[in-house]
Amino acid sequence: MPQSHTPRQAQGAGLLYLVIIIAGLSSELLLRGPLIVQADAVQTASNIQAHLSGFRLSLLLDLVMILSDVALACLLYLIFAPLSPVLAILMSAFRMVQAAVLGANLFNQTMALNLLTFEGDLPGREALAMASLQLQAQGYDLGLALFGLSCGFLALILLRGQALPRWIGWLMAGAAPIYITGAILRIIAPDLMSVFEPAYIVPVVAELSFCLWLLIAAPRRLTPRP
Repeated sequence: MPQSHTPRQAQGAGLLYLVIIIAGLSSELLLRGPLIVQADAVQTASNIQAHLSGFRLSLLLDLVMILSDVALACLLYLIFAPLSPVLAILMSAFRMVQAAVLGANLFNQTMALNLLTFEGDLPGREALAMASLQLQAQGYDLGLALFGLSCGFLALILLRGQALPRWIGWLMAGAAPIYITGAILRIIAPDLMSVFEPAYIVPVVAELSFCLWLLIAAPRRLTPRP
């Protein structure tokens, strides 16, 4: 059986995963999310204008997250391709497409920022900025639908690996439909998102567990189950 990865590749993937988790959660939960007041464009605009540095930092952290995701997709492919080439390329491909969608989606936040910092007279810019932020939220969840597919393929790989605790694979298998369901709800029933949001604790636990495994306990060899 060929060597599936080197310890350095696994640790590098773990570090990138940690950067993604910290940057993504900090951007959404600490910097951008608290500034947005749903159905109140004027208050949202006022909050952002009063915390421009934090809003800009959230944009930068999202960029760091996306770039790290591309690098992580490459490392995960190198790690798991010897174990399951087809599943590994599908996992990495959907992760990269997700990164492309999220990268394009940053233009929505940039648009909101430009509207709210425009020095000339621009009637209705608060409403336009709010519409841009709502588009960003929708684009983010659409990207997560693609990421959910990537998690599903990753789960299949992990559940076949004899040296990997199976509970991490099952957590990833549970995370996949949550990401996909969240994207569907955002499109067809956005009012239900607040009820569904607690379910995202499963993906957080799954990804953090996988991240720590890559950093601390990744085995030197992954072999497929017969």
